[in-house]
Amino acid sequence: MDPWCLVALDTGYEHLFGFAIQHAGTGGLSWVLSTPVVWIDAATGRAQTESGRRYTLGRAVTPEALPTLEARIAFALMVEPQLTDPLPLPPVPKDLPAARKWVVACKMARHLGVEPPPLKDEAAVAHFLGANMERYWRLRDGRRPS
Repeated sequence: MDPWCLVALDTGYEHLFGFAIQHAGTGGLSWVLSTPVVWIDAATGRAQTESGRRYTLGRAVTPEALPTLEARIAFALMVEPQLTDPLPLPPVPKDLPAARKWVVACKMARHLGVEPPPLKDEAAVAHFLGANMERYWRLRDGRRPS
């Protein structure tokens, strides 16, 4: 996971939020929120979560210093709904359902090696998702994209 940060959710447990380069559940190349952290050794860059996943950790960041708009939107979608008092983050688009689709399009684009559509063009995002979904799932399933 690179970059990553620890976030304490209202459940009372700390979780990892970050960019998973590889991940069995998501296919990697995406922003993820882990299950509760069982142990972490930031000095050696290792952590394990309640699910049993072991993470190799890259650079640590704070939630306030997430590196991209995509990271901040993913954080707003995955982490903030689980917090009574949201963290003070830079603004994200107010239309989070549309922003969610864009984050999905960004992940698909990374897997397919193509440019994602612009965030503010909902029609382009919808077209991108429709035009590339089958190729993306073929790739995720280990089949060659057509």
